[in-house]
Amino acid sequence: MWALGIVLVVLGSVGAYVLVLQDGMTHPYLAVSHKVAYGAAIQDSDLTVINVNAAVGLDPIPAAQRAQVVGQHAAADLYPGTLLIRDQLTKAAIPAPGQQLIGIELKPGQLPARTLKPGDAVVLVVVPPTGLAGVPDPQSTAAPQPSSIPATVAGTTAPATNGNVRVDVAVSTADGSVVAAMAAAGRIVLVVTTRG
Repeated sequence: MWALGIVLVVLGSVGAYVLVLQDGMTHPYLAVSHKVAYGAAIQDSDLTVINVNAAVGLDPIPAAQRAQVVGQHAAADLYPGTLLIRDQLTKAAIPAPGQQLIGIELKPGQLPARTLKPGDAVVLVVVPPTGLAGVPDPQSTAAPQPSSIPATVAGTTAPATNGNVRVDVAVSTADGSVVAAMAAAGRIVLVVTTRG
């Protein structure tokens, strides 16, 4: 009887050892080899394969799916040395069909102090024109403009010496000309609604 007990203990030990070996096995997954900017198409040269252990809570893309990843677009900035996950990919180009990409220059008081990130959902608030005293001009005969326009941040520059920041935003084609005109007149205030 004790012999049977020893056999069961040995079998249990072997089974546990096999499970530990399997947990310690690495698998090939896709990682980023070059920085890919938000919205850019992913090239084969942007990818590399690394062998890592499967980890709870991570869902990296297996190396065997490389061909499916190439040609998709980055849904966020991708940095070298990071594992690639599905949430970082999108099939939509930036700007997507029906959108326009517009660069606007904003003064420090026209955007949040926190650094903007590509993919941030924002609202471009159109402020009234100002008179000579710097207050809204009640006599303005300009055509009425939308009070706010939804947009998505596609990229930003570092603040210039005067503090101004240039921001690329994707807006609907219908709003593109309004945003360009209002930005040129300094009448846009950017409000972040959702972080990318």
